[in-house]
This record gives sequence, C-alpha cells and structure tokens, in this order.
Amino acid sequence: MTVAALATPDVAFILLLVGIYALLIEIAHPGAVVPALTGIVCLVLAAVALSDLPLQYGALALLLAGIALMVGEAMTPGLGVLGILGLAAFVVGAYYLFDAPAGDLEMRVSLPLIVGSALASAGITIFILGAAFKAAKRPPAAGAEELLTERGTVIDWQGDSGQVRVHGEVWAARAAAAFRPGDPVRVAGRNGLILTVEPA
Repeated sequence: MTVAALATPDVAFILLLVGIYALLIEIAHPGAVVPALTGIVCLVLAAVALSDLPLQYGALALLLAGIALMVGEAMTPGLGVLGILGLAAFVVGAYYLFDAPAGDLEMRVSLPLIVGSALASAGITIFILGAAFKAAKRPPAAGAEELLTERGTVIDWQGDSGQVRVHGEVWAARAAAAFRPGDPVRVAGRNGLILTVEPA
C-alpha cells in the first residue's frame, strides 16, 4: 500500500479510529498483546496518511474529546449526558477533520462513514468498554477474597475443627468457638483449603 493510497480522508479516518480503539481495548484488558500491536501499527499508518492531508487540528481535538467523553460515559454511571455530548463532538470533529476547499467533498470524510463510525464508537465505548471497566471494578468472584465475610452452616464439628457448607460447597474449618451441626457461621479467613470461621 502506497502513501497515496493511505492519504485519503476515509482511509486515514478509519486507521485513526481503529488505532485509538485498539489501544482502549488494551487498556481495558491489560496483557492482550494483539490490540496493542494493532493500535500502534494503525496509528503509525494514520500519522503517515494525515501528514499528507490538510488536517484541521481543532477538529482532531474535538474528535478525540468526543471519544474521551464517550469513554467517560462508559466508566461513570449517569444519565447519558456525557455520551450525547461525546457523540455530537465526534460527528462535528469528523466532518471538519480536513480543511477541504469549498465544494470539494473528496477531501472530507464521507457522511455514511461518519454516521456509521459514530454509532460504532458509541457502541464500543459505552457498551463494550463500559462492561470491561465495570468487570475490572467488580470484586473477585472466586478465591479467598470472595469467601471472606460469607455465611455458611456447620455440618459437623469436633473440638475446634469441623466441616461447614459455604456457597453449596463443603469446607474444612477451624474456630476458637465450639459449634453444633446447623449453627450459622461467618468466614473470617482462609488458609489453603481450611477456613477460619466465627459465629454469624
């Protein structure tokens, strides 16, 4: 692919968006190497293409601000105000991204591409990235941290140890107190496969 083939408004715009969103996906899912590499390659190609086009830096800033606002909407619960503002900024920034002479539509990003990419951007940022960021904030669904403070029931107990049922699973347990079968307990700690429990 030659620089001339890259240096068209639609191709440069697509490369720029793919690069930005690939890096955002990498941020949302750290360690996924493919999005990072894809993003870097696309941004480098976009930079090459943009260097040969009459880029409007104010419109580029507006476009990036629109993406940032939509990401903000995905990360914070709200009424959708950030998302609407971001979508509007995205569309305006995309439309004026290149300083096209009057009537020269070939030097602008095509309107169908702007509309399609705006809707795709809203979907990617608000729904996909939003779900990823919320999942990252969610407490672990397994492991020692998830069991802490959970309630269970004593199945069998002798002296300072016995068996308890927590989350439908039977665990070996220890405690400073004595229990009887059926007593409610709360998980206070975990050492390997042995829980430390206390009266609930």
